[in-house]
Amino acid sequence: MKVADVRVIIMCKAPVAGQVKTRLMRRFSAARAAELHSAMATTVIERAIRLFEDVEIAADDPGHAFFAAFGLPVKLQGEGDLGMRMQRQLNQAFADGVDAVLLLGTDSPHMPETRLLEAAGLLHECNVVLGPVEDGGYDFVALSAAHRIFEAVQWSTPQVLQQTLVNIDALKLSCRLLDTGFDVDHPADVDRAIRAGWEHISKLNKSGNAGL
Repeated sequence: MKVADVRVIIMCKAPVAGQVKTRLMRRFSAARAAELHSAMATTVIERAIRLFEDVEIAADDPGHAFFAAFGLPVKLQGEGDLGMRMQRQLNQAFADGVDAVLLLGTDSPHMPETRLLEAAGLLHECNVVLGPVEDGGYDFVALSAAHRIFEAVQWSTPQVLQQTLVNIDALKLSCRLLDTGFDVDHPADVDRAIRAGWEHISKLNKSGNAGL
């Protein structure tokens, strides 16, 4: 599968203080956590734009000013748990006639570009590609069709990946897992992401908004 054949859909919340990255608020203020979320999302979105021709944002609040800067289609995620919201985006994308979809969150700003390119390339030989992360979930899922692999998954638990794999097996789909990465969920993960190569945070600090 060529990158030109893949639609990337980024699941993203608006950077509203007190409503995003709340676990980071163990170290940072609500405002700073929202700034970090904004920086993470910006990194993920800009990376996707560099690598892929067809990129959309699926937002909780499409009218929020944050999303306007990217010049991308911004769609409403809609109601329901994460699985229902991702399935809705999949259904819409494949109804548009795309060949494949790569769903991304915004919690892995340090992710190397090669991880996404490898996922896109593997879709010519399997139905699903997943990027496992250490907390038991995944930082992306790529699919060749609108397979219903999110049914009965208990989101935000260590069972997310395993339950998704059970669904994939029940549907008799072929699947590839990439190497295990990590998400930025806790304060220590911010430092770890910087060590792993996340550079946008340095720009945020230089902007004068580094206060806690």
